[in-house]
Amino acid sequence: MGVARWLISEWCAPWVKSSQVSEDTVEALLLLSSEVVTNAVVHGSGMVRVALSRRGDSLRLEVSDEGGGMPLIGAQREDAESGRGMAMVEMLSQRWGTELDEGPLGKKVWFELADA
Repeated sequence: MGVARWLISEWCAPWVKSSQVSEDTVEALLLLSSEVVTNAVVHGSGMVRVALSRRGDSLRLEVSDEGGGMPLIGAQREDAESGRGMAMVEMLSQRWGTELDEGPLGKKVWFELADA
């Protein structure tokens, strides 16, 4: 997860430097990307791929893996130590979703953040 956060920071640095993207948006992007990448590592399988794109005032992060299970937002017990990541993605992003990816079981989880 540390490598993904570092790469995302590096990808965003020119946009922040030129005031095209705010530091607050990058911080939210890093938080949510940690959740989605962690899900891919823990619950997915195979290689995890991360892609970031900028469309107008929005950033879109896509995380792909070769696993078949799609993430869900479910009810959690109050004492649960995990399982709230996708609820945070839903709450803080403008949009998010899942798609079937290349291969027989691959999936892609993506979210978009509008720059404030």
